[in-house]
Amino acid sequence: MNDIPEIPIIVPYGHNNQQPERADVLQFVTENCLRCQSYRRLKLILIERSDYPSQEKYAKEIYDKYIFIKRTSGPFSVGMLQNIAISKLYPSELFYVHLPDFLLPLDSILKSYQLMQKTNAPCIFPFYGAVSLTKPITEGILTNKINWELLLNKIASITSSKRFRNNIGLISHPDNPNRVQLTKYQIQIINSILPDEYNSEYLINKYTDKELWGNDTENQFNFYSSFKSPGEDEALGNFRTGPRAKPSYLCKTDTFIKVGGTTVKRKGWNCEDLWFWERLRTYDTNYSINNHGIFYRDVKISGKYPITHLWHDISVKHDYYKTAKQSIADFQKFSSLPHEEKLKLLKPINISGLKKCQEL
Repeated sequence: MNDIPEIPIIVPYGHNNQQPERADVLQFVTENCLRCQSYRRLKLILIERSDYPSQEKYAKEIYDKYIFIKRTSGPFSVGMLQNIAISKLYPSELFYVHLPDFLLPLDSILKSYQLMQKTNAPCIFPFYGAVSLTKPITEGILTNKINWELLLNKIASITSSKRFRNNIGLISHPDNPNRVQLTKYQIQIINSILPDEYNSEYLINKYTDKELWGNDTENQFNFYSSFKSPGEDEALGNFRTGPRAKPSYLCKTDTFIKVGGTTVKRKGWNCEDLWFWERLRTYDTNYSINNHGIFYRDVKISGKYPITHLWHDISVKHDYYKTAKQSIADFQKFSSLPHEEKLKLLKPINISGLKKCQEL
């Protein structure tokens, strides 16, 4: 096994005392998903940007390295933390970045590495589709009342189906074109492994919208409210089709640095995943994408599992999304440029500057 490279898993985290469940989610994902990967040469890195080092004690017990960046003002920036982590660590060959509220199948990193060896792609995006789980389902997972691996496999059997990938069951909405309503049969597939108190019919009858999704069901990033499905799948989660270039991927360090890492124009949400994907395929034109997946030299590099997002309350994160419309507009302006113009705008990460960063 020593002939395979050590891969750091970089986990960006921002603590908020008004979101205590985020620490619970971080610890669950760390211990049940990251530490149990089938790829054995891993180094786990937690980089936290908070008012105080809330996870220092935990990180020293569980993580291989802990980096603390003191919060000075403004909301959390996941993209900036990713860039800082790479600048401070400078991984020799590869790294895997993973957000602490995503479940990660236990073979994801091994399969991503094998695909990278096969294709020589500089970055592997192993996910297809996205699922945001409701509060009760998330709490069932965190308390081990729901077997998350079984649940993920059942969900993957749906999101990898031809029906799902062919956009059958889309909910028409101008701002969320890939939202899917599950069929009764698909809901039964998920219900088949859930305890009775987490069955969709039980949940939809017992809980209100706010009890399922939190205090802010009107926020566009809650993927609820105006995107609501009339079916019982609303009690389980929000299901979206399409390939995902989300921040859970295996990447060659040199490529990440050359394309400028994750573009950050302001604090808060920056369309980070979209920026990185657009800059990466500007730099390397061997990437292509359609509704069935992401491809590198015509080899599919997106797998069967969806990005699976565990619930946490977003009602206290208004500042984080305050500039979302401007961030989206900036990204759309860049993505609409001709290829040669986009290529000229790619600049490497400022490694020396970010390496010194102690506050943000």
